Amino acid sequence: MPQQDDAATEDHIRCAVTALTTVFESFGAEHQALVGEAGKTSARERCRTVNRMSEEIVQAAHMVSSSVVELATVRGLRVLGVRRQFAKDSEGNEYSPLMSMGGDSSTMLCEVVAHLSEAAATLGRVYQPTKKYPSLAVARCPGHMKVAFSGLRAALDAVCADLTSDDPEVAQEYTSAQALLTRLEDRACRTVPAQGAGLTADEVAAAIRADPEVARAAAAALAIS
Repeated sequence: MPQQDDAATEDHIRCAVTALTTVFESFGAEHQALVGEAGKTSARERCRTVNRMSEEIVQAAHMVSSSVVELATVRGLRVLGVRRQFAKDSEGNEYSPLMSMGGDSSTMLCEVVAHLSEAAATLGRVYQPTKKYPSLAVARCPGHMKVAFSGLRAALDAVCADLTSDDPEVAQEYTSAQALLTRLEDRACRTVPAQGAGLTADEVAAAIRADPEVARAAAAALAIS
């Protein structure tokens, strides 16, 4: 591979690692908020839902962490010049029965994209509305999660940019993950309407008195605010 291609590839990997580091950091506030909410929730089923959400944040964080290690491995092997290093036979030719040392970077990057796509799918389950508690399917820390969703998209873009020259079909396969992350950011990170744009204080109070589910949601919101 020409030297200029090496430099461009390393930039892709560096960008992906930087984005994923920010994603991992951003998960912390959301997980902390969910754990705190579960601890203050008395309704058993509601508590189970919130606990499941926090556990899936942990799973997504683990996938992101693993992806960073894999990207660092790819970059380290390239820097050291270890690219599918084969053993040699008695005549100095490549000896394939022992496989290769270092592996194929394209295959390793495909695995990274697969892990990031699974992380996106896991976050999709975190914020999938349930029939009984649809109001729970929102980010508790929308600012942090907007950063996480956009960071995952940026990391996918960077890794897929490296893959395009070798296997463009792989990059195309994961556009659905990028689309999912965009939808999640729009739906789970909704901003609070401006004052005066929604219900009056009397209307809110009436709604709480009229609907026990609204009352429980309001109590939960106050408990985590």
